[in-house]
Amino acid sequence: MRAWRTAVAAASMAALAFVGGTSPVAAGGTAGDPSAPATAPQGRADDPGGSVEAGKAGSDADASAVIRCQGQVQRPHNSTHVPGTVNVVVTVSCSAAVPEITTRAALYKNGQLVNQSALRTQRNTRGAQNNAAVRCSPGKYRGWMYFKVVFPPGYNPPTGSANGLGQEVPISC
Repeated sequence: MRAWRTAVAAASMAALAFVGGTSPVAAGGTAGDPSAPATAPQGRADDPGGSVEAGKAGSDADASAVIRCQGQVQRPHNSTHVPGTVNVVVTVSCSAAVPEITTRAALYKNGQLVNQSALRTQRNTRGAQNNAAVRCSPGKYRGWMYFKVVFPPGYNPPTGSANGLGQEVPISC
């Protein structure tokens, strides 16, 4: 049964990568380098953030033994905290606490990468966030995110990562 769950998890991750472009490789990076690609990835913003999940071994019928984490790329906007800048916020929300969530946010202007955040790791939490900002100049802005979740011991797979692309938004300064 464990082999079946592993196969199902692998197939699910492959399907997510195919349908939503949710693997770091699909985003233009490599599995070890979660940097944003230099140009905005092609794709729809239907699932702007991607998702990952893991199940606890030996609990086939127990839905509570599955942890799901959903990423979200918010709409770029004129910052109210730092006037004169454009900001994008990315968030991850999990159905239960996990040992670690690492995030990266990026901001594109007219399809070109203009800034990305450092990787940010938050521990023992159900949620995480990060942001990227740049000095405002008129154009079409779009956010991107990468996240990696370390699931608790006993969950399979032990880690999961995804990325997502937000909506393109025209911004004037």
